[in-house]
Formats: sequence, C-alpha cells, structure tokens
Amino acid sequence: MATFAATAATAFAALTGGVLDALLPKRCPLCSTREDRGLCLDCRELLPWIIIGCEICGAELHEAGICGRCQSRPPYYDHAVIPFKYRAPLSAHISTLKYHDQLRHAHSLGAMICQRVWKDSQPPPERLIAVPLHRRRLRERGFNQSLEIARWIGGELGIEIDHSSLTRIRNTAPQASLGKRERERNVRGAFAATLPIRHHHVALVDDVVTTGNTANEAARALKRAGVERVSLWAAARA
Repeated sequence: MATFAATAATAFAALTGGVLDALLPKRCPLCSTREDRGLCLDCRELLPWIIIGCEICGAELHEAGICGRCQSRPPYYDHAVIPFKYRAPLSAHISTLKYHDQLRHAHSLGAMICQRVWKDSQPPPERLIAVPLHRRRLRERGFNQSLEIARWIGGELGIEIDHSSLTRIRNTAPQASLGKRERERNVRGAFAATLPIRHHHVALVDDVVTTGNTANEAARALKRAGVERVSLWAAARA
C-alpha cells in the first residue's frame, strides 16, 4: 500500500507539472527569464562546473588522472560522470527538487548530466539504476529524485531503467548530517541486489555524491549480483 501511494503521488506530481508546463511560459528555474530548455545560458555559465574530474570518482582535480584516494582505495564503481560541485546556485536548485516537489528541475539536471555523458569516451551502459530510497523515506517524500533524473536521462539517451534489481533495505540517516566515519558505517549493508543481474554494465544515477559511500555500497551490491562494470552518473559532488 505504501509503495502504491508513493507511486501515485509521483504520477500526480508529474502530471501536474506537465499540465503547468503546457499552460504557463517556460522559465529558467534560477533567474525566471523565459527559457524553453531548462536553465538559460547565462545561468549555466554561473554554475560550479567540474572542469577536470578524477576518472574513477569524479572528484575535482587540477589535471587529468586518478585521485590519490582512488589509487589507494578504489571504490566498487568504475567510472563517474559528475558535471558540478555541490555549491550555490546549483545546491539550491537540487534542494528545491528534493524538498519542494519541483520535479521539473530533474529535467535540467538530467540534461546537464547528458551533456557530460555525450562528451565521455566510455561505452554506454545497458541499463540505468537510480539509487533507491528506503520505502519509508519514499513514502514521506512521495518520489525518488534520483529516479526522476534517471527517467529524463533514459528518455534522452534511449537507455532503459532497471526498477527492480537494487533495493534499499535499511532506512539510513541522511549522509549530510554525519561525520566522515559515521557516513561509511551508516550505509554499510544498506542495499540488496536480486540474483542474478544479467546486465554487464549499468549506470547508477544519483543527485548528489558526498563522500561516495552510498554509491560505493550500491555498486558493491550490484557487483556481488553479477554486474561487471558500474558507472556513477550524478549531478553534483560535495
């Protein structure tokens, strides 16, 4: 019943957003100027772009390569596409999506992830998997922001979304409220994957990567279930 209610809430929000988009002039969500393609060009230039990122985790670097952390302790995911640092004004844009039900913001975030994916030299994944919320968190919020971003990306790139292979089995505390060591313990064993997963390469989709522990645990569950390669696609990295 809870899952049905959350699904219904998501569908209603998406339908309402679609009706409003059809009736009202489209505007840039940051500056409110008329813009049919999400963020206007002026606001795109003001965003905190990651110019060069670590080839594995996406953390900002001064030159191309692999960061020291990934060299000494590589994560379970193999490659990351993350266009932004989690700073203003992008942080407010993501918060409005998550906490104020502005699902249309998922479109602009998905579009900017796609922009980076198109420039990426890595082979495309067979499926997209949104980092799942626990059913209790999904019931409270009414939608999974990562899934909304993944839906837009999937439609744009022609990649199907796998809704069933990965689940969140523990209702963990928000990572942003915890210290570095607590974050790792918080998400340990938080995900379970169905056996076997027949996709060799999947992309995990998330909104924000903080320490990378959540994505790492999700990728570990996927690889234990038979996935050979896991990419991480997210809008921003803290």
